[in-house]
Formats: sequence, C-alpha cells, structure tokens
Amino acid sequence: MTPVSSAPSRERVKSDLQSVTAYRHRKPAKHRAEMALVARTMPAIPAGERVLDAPCGAGRLSLWMARQGWRVSATDLGAAAVEHTRALMAEQGCDAEVREEDIFRLPWADRHFRAVVCFRLLHHFADADTRRALVAELGRVSDEHLLISYLTPWSLTGVRRWLRWRLGGRRHRQNHTRRAELIADMAAQGFTLVRDEAQSGVFHALRLAHFARTPRQ
Repeated sequence: MTPVSSAPSRERVKSDLQSVTAYRHRKPAKHRAEMALVARTMPAIPAGERVLDAPCGAGRLSLWMARQGWRVSATDLGAAAVEHTRALMAEQGCDAEVREEDIFRLPWADRHFRAVVCFRLLHHFADADTRRALVAELGRVSDEHLLISYLTPWSLTGVRRWLRWRLGGRRHRQNHTRRAELIADMAAQGFTLVRDEAQSGVFHALRLAHFARTPRQ
C-alpha cells in the first residue's frame, strides 16, 4: 500500500466525550434507519466469526454486531470514542476488543476478519488517493466481506449540494464518491461488488456497498 500521512485520518476525530455522547444520542429515527440499512446489506455470517467495526465512533454499530453473536473488534482514532464504546459494550454485557488505532495502519494480520464494516467515514475525505488508501487497508484485513458506506452524487441531496457549490461557491464538508470509483478501487484489492443499498431511494445520499473477495482461480 502506498504510504499515507496520518494527518488525513485525524479529520473529524471525536476528541471529547461530549461530542461522542451527542453522536450516540442522535435522532432515534435516523439511528433506526441506519441500522436497518446495515441489516439489509450485511451477508449471512455464522455466530462466532470475527468482524471489525472501523471506525466505531460511539459504538452503535459495534453493539449491533455483538448482538448478532459475532466476535467483535472495534477501533477508532479518537480516544473518547474508544472509551465510550468500551464502556457501552461492558454496560450492555457484550464482549468486544476495542482499540485506539489509526485506520490507515491497522494492527491486525492480513485477512484476519471474516467481515469488515466501515460506516460513515469515506465521505470525510476529499482526496481520491486517501480514499483509495483507506479501501486498501480495510481490504487487507478482510478475509471475505467488506461493507463500506459512501455518499453518492446521484441523489436529490447530492445534486442540491453540487448546485449550491456551483452557484454559491460553498462546498459541503461531506464529500461524494462515484460508485464506479469505489468499484475500481475495490477491484484493485481483489473484491467485487455484491450489493449496493440506498438508505432511502433517490432522496438520501447515503449508500452501503457490500463487496466480497473474488475467489482465487
């Protein structure tokens, strides 16, 4: 993998408990919609398999994954997010490995996890090379499945943001990714697209793509 500065991975890091707690207690309807999106897209994985939530943020997805019976590892660059997720898992009686790590330099061995989920991170990076490096590192530690969310420009929200930028010069802080770019980057890591789910049709920009490692010939 091409070396990448650690600086990009520190964008939008949740550095204090207040921001992490606020993220955990986001609107219930929004939380339910996002977890439903993950549930629709996630492949059938037997209980006991190793899965990774990267980044874990406030631990919402880590908790959902643990409740499916999987062996969960969770990681985030923000110390507050790690502490919060660790406490949440303990509070809910769920066992999980929660570590403070740089997602561009994960400590696990190649193909360590049956599945890796990267939810609501890719859109924080405007640079295509940084997105490509992220995909490469996530693919390295995934043995079979990789789920990654992205914001598509081909949605009502995406078009409105583009028009606002073109007409007013104000670029949105969340970056959109073309599906063709993501497919090409994943293909370079040996993965093919299995499923691409939208949160809510053409109106919402958030999508979750499921890639599977291409079998060796």
